[in-house]
Formats: sequence, structure tokens, C-alpha cells
Amino acid sequence: MEQLPLLIFLMTACWMDLARHKIPNWLTLSFIPLALAFHALVGEGPAFALTGLVYSFILLFPLFVFRFLAGGDVKLGMAIATFTGWQVFLEGLLYGLIIGLPLVLILAWRKVGWQGFKASFNRYGVILGTRRYLTPVEGELAGLKVPYGPALALGAALAVILNEFQIFTLVS
Repeated sequence: MEQLPLLIFLMTACWMDLARHKIPNWLTLSFIPLALAFHALVGEGPAFALTGLVYSFILLFPLFVFRFLAGGDVKLGMAIATFTGWQVFLEGLLYGLIIGLPLVLILAWRKVGWQGFKASFNRYGVILGTRRYLTPVEGELAGLKVPYGPALALGAALAVILNEFQIFTLVS
């Protein structure tokens, strides 16, 4: 039951990312102090939450710098880690990566269909053959921005549930 605020937060972030392709700062940046207060009052203590916050920043910020993740996804990860701690966060990140590939492919398929996939693969073939970069065109898979927040949220929820009920855990 103590995980309920996190699950509500994850559902909200997932819905907002799918609907608006943006996870708002007011959501993620307000959840971090709430998670810190929660752990200071009834949880594992503030050091537990701060460790999760710091480790997640160290891990996710380079992914933002190299444009693998958007800023909202990084802040979502930091909010998750502040509430769950670094160990469950790492599990959730792993599950999010596993869930993310098929989820991204499904969302991309819904937007561009077979023609968009085919156009991207043809463009990659031309790039390999000519050794020149060609920018993606409209309606092509490579030109899409697909939200990754739902994959991170689902991965975190799965890690929390598996750890809460002691079904499966990667960390002890």
C-alpha cells in the first residue's frame, strides 16, 4: 500500500507522455521532494531517497547529453529512483529497456506503418552504399519522436510489484 503514490505518479506520467509527448516539470519535480519527505517520515530515511536521486542522475544525465533520452524521461527516472531507491530503480530501468523496444515499435508502427519502416530501411541502405548521411523525411520511422516515458513507468511498476511481493528480484 505504501507504493500507491508511486503507482499513481507513474500512471499520470505515462498518460501525459502518451497524450502530449511531454512529461511536465510540475509533475516530476514536485514528486521528488514528496518522495524525500515520505522516506524521511515513514520510509527508509532520507539517505535512501537521496542515494536513489544521485545515482539516477549520474546514470541518466549522460543519456540526455547524447540525446538517447529526453529531459522529461530523465526527471521521471530521478523521481522514480528517489521513491524506490537505486537498486529497484536499476531493475525498473532494465525492465523498461526490455519493455521499451516492442512498445516503441508498436507506437511507431501506428504512426508510420509499413511504408515508414520501409522508407527508413531504404534510406539506411543508401547511406551504407554511398557513405553519406541523408536526413529522414516526413512519415519515415527514423524521423519519429516516440515517447519513452511509458516504458520507464511500466518497467518501474513491474520492478516495484515483483519486489513488493518477493516474486523476483535481481538485487537482494
